[in-house]
Amino acid sequence: MREVFFDEDTIFAPITPNVHSAVTYIRVSGSNAIDIVSKIFETKKNLKTLRSHSLVYGKIVNDGEDVDDVLVSLMRGPNSYTGEDVVEIGCHGNPIIVGKVMELLKKHGARMARPGEFTKRSVLNGKMDLVQAEAINSLIMSNNMSSLKIARRIFDGKLSEKITNLKERLLDLLSYLEVLVDHPEEDLANRDWNYIESSIKACISDVTDMIEKSKKSSFFTEGVKICIAGKTNVGKSSLMNAILGEDRAIISDVPGTTRDVVKEIMSINGVPVSIFDTAGIRESKNVIESEGIKRTIDSIKSSDVVILVFDISSKITKNDVLVIKNIREYAGDKMIFLALNKIDLISPGIVVKKERKIKNLLSDYNLNILETFKVSAKTNLNISELKNSIIGKVIGNVNEEIENILLSNSRHKELMSDVLNALEEALESSENRMSEEFIAIGIRDALSYIGEMIGEVTTEDLMDRIFSNFCVGK
Repeated sequence: MREVFFDEDTIFAPITPNVHSAVTYIRVSGSNAIDIVSKIFETKKNLKTLRSHSLVYGKIVNDGEDVDDVLVSLMRGPNSYTGEDVVEIGCHGNPIIVGKVMELLKKHGARMARPGEFTKRSVLNGKMDLVQAEAINSLIMSNNMSSLKIARRIFDGKLSEKITNLKERLLDLLSYLEVLVDHPEEDLANRDWNYIESSIKACISDVTDMIEKSKKSSFFTEGVKICIAGKTNVGKSSLMNAILGEDRAIISDVPGTTRDVVKEIMSINGVPVSIFDTAGIRESKNVIESEGIKRTIDSIKSSDVVILVFDISSKITKNDVLVIKNIREYAGDKMIFLALNKIDLISPGIVVKKERKIKNLLSDYNLNILETFKVSAKTNLNISELKNSIIGKVIGNVNEEIENILLSNSRHKELMSDVLNALEEALESSENRMSEEFIAIGIRDALSYIGEMIGEVTTEDLMDRIFSNFCVGK
């Protein structure tokens, strides 16, 4: 049962941007929506007697004066987005006209909707659960195709189906345990321990599977962070431009041109990526350059992937060694790719010798390289292969991962972790042959977390916090 307060106000808001445009739509929802709109809408048909899902032309009027020609859509509850009577007014997209229509709606008893209030009412009226409602906001806010696909699957009920199935199985188990609680005279030895433990283990397995398969979700929502590191003048900025497919970073033959971290955002195979072009690492007494090198180290620490760049056409110097030492110290267990740049400047035979020498140096300093690419940022040689390999190593098969991910929301991840902990406690109680009351505590806790996740058990504060992140009109 939801512990929420729900008012019966009729609400309105623009559901398209209120800017100069061809059309703007204003949604009105509530028990008095049809009556209120009827007071300002003139048409040949009676809006109050129209059947649901009708579209009718007419005029918005105020004291006998035409405000605008409009198209009005009528959707009667419960067969509407909110589950209430809904009227949508399509007027010309002039903010002055839109403001006048909203002023008239307010005059006749409606009020402006709060952020996310239409969707909140949809949840409260059982049109969707809280998980699906949050997916709507993700659909609107997604900035890449992959996160959009994940949000769409969750909105379509893929996660809700899993959660509902888990909930039903836990309720069955809890019912069995409560029967045992009500009949304490039964010998504990006669309990069906196999049923109890196999049921809990199956639920633990399903929850663990969901959590494990969703570990890469942040790469689709927040992006893969790639740091390009190396000494000065090895072609880091040129490599960044080649990866981006356009000139975004300033390049020069003068060592130390890049003094700060330059960040660019792109998509590789549908995965959002943030690329950081960093200041070259070298010994420097210049205050500004030293600060740039410090930021390079910070970028190495915070990235998911490091591309270590060597100029294969030039000699190895002490600054190359300094780069290797810094990456070994600060990269931790991050994926490191080796890019041997400028191979277009030397013969294939020299490339082989230089590659061997560089790899021996990396081995001397125990720096593990995931994969090596001989590239030319100037001619784009092997740049696509480098990009594809990074996504392949970090993500795997992009389409398969998208199909697997169901927990992309931090609130959902936290609650499913709580469900897992509760089930593990219940299993421990069963394995220790404790009485059914102790086992039932863990099952009830798991069900409570599930209820909070889908919105069956929640508070007004939680609902307000979730829907405050929505836009007005949704």
